[in-house]
Amino acid sequence: MISLCLMLLQNPEDKPRFEEFYDKFYDTIFYISKQHLKTKEAAEDCSQEVLIHFAKNFHNITQDFDDKKFRNYVMVISKCIAIDMYRKERKHKNNVVDYDLEDFYSIGEEEFDICDTMLLKEAIDALPELNKQVFYLKHIYQMSAIEISKELNMTEPMVRKRSMQSMQFVKNYVKEAMKDE
Repeated sequence: MISLCLMLLQNPEDKPRFEEFYDKFYDTIFYISKQHLKTKEAAEDCSQEVLIHFAKNFHNITQDFDDKKFRNYVMVISKCIAIDMYRKERKHKNNVVDYDLEDFYSIGEEEFDICDTMLLKEAIDALPELNKQVFYLKHIYQMSAIEISKELNMTEPMVRKRSMQSMQFVKNYVKEAMKDE
């Protein structure tokens, strides 16, 4: 698995650093994948997808691997890819379109009762970077405003404001996309 990732690196000089990344984060990535997927094989496939994602974008990674924010970022990416794989597996298995996001997100069912994962991911990706971080920490990791404020060095009122702005943006984005369909 690592050999495939090493081939995807844009800069061959990044190989030792990517191997360090692999050694440091593979177990965490696999653990998160296993939490969302039913089988060990599916978790391994998911872990490989996560590693491929990081290998393709490794030239952009300058953070120290011991940085807590970077660790959280790796965890968020792992969880998102695991959720996407779970939903694809479920769609394939049931051969129906599945729109229930309540299992994974603490967003009310009434807001996203017919939204699929890709549309939600597209909406979140369109957020400004800081709002995106607040959104992930609030709705995926279900952290409180106090915890997020400590994590991102922001005041609690600013976290709440960005959280509300992010949620409103995502709702509007989804509504517009659903109108267009």
